[in-house]
Amino acid sequence: MFIRYHWSFIVGPKNESTSASGRRYHAKETMQNVDGVVKNVWAFEDRQISLQPTSAILVRIMIGKVADKTRLQEAFAKTPIRAGLQGYDDWNCVFWVEEALSWAADDGKALGKCHTDWTYVKDTAMWYVAKKAADHRFDGEGQFDQSKVPTWDALEGKEVIA
Repeated sequence: MFIRYHWSFIVGPKNESTSASGRRYHAKETMQNVDGVVKNVWAFEDRQISLQPTSAILVRIMIGKVADKTRLQEAFAKTPIRAGLQGYDDWNCVFWVEEALSWAADDGKALGKCHTDWTYVKDTAMWYVAKKAADHRFDGEGQFDQSKVPTWDALEGKEVIA
């Protein structure tokens, strides 16, 4: 079920202002012309983004703190894109996030206090998006501040933005 959502890492300040920016790291599928044939191609993307809400971001789960931004960026950049390789027929962005988290954890210096157990991270994210859906956060029936992205702080075990 978790593959119905696009997954990425967003790195930014814990306490953000309206002008705050951060970086999004993810495996992204795009249409490209390869030798005259248009194909879906997966690629790593590292992009500066505004931290303002968009319709594409359903929820955020804060899983940890960054100890060394450069090392974290290097760990993410070296995480392989496995789409199209033998044995990886169903590979997608979720598998990339799982492996990128492992690369960052294995680095030993990129992350500070952080949840690195994939099962915990995946289950927390899926629980939280289901909770927000049940609260009618996404269907327009609930009353929410749409200028903020619902955020769960997994380090503190509490919702910081409803």
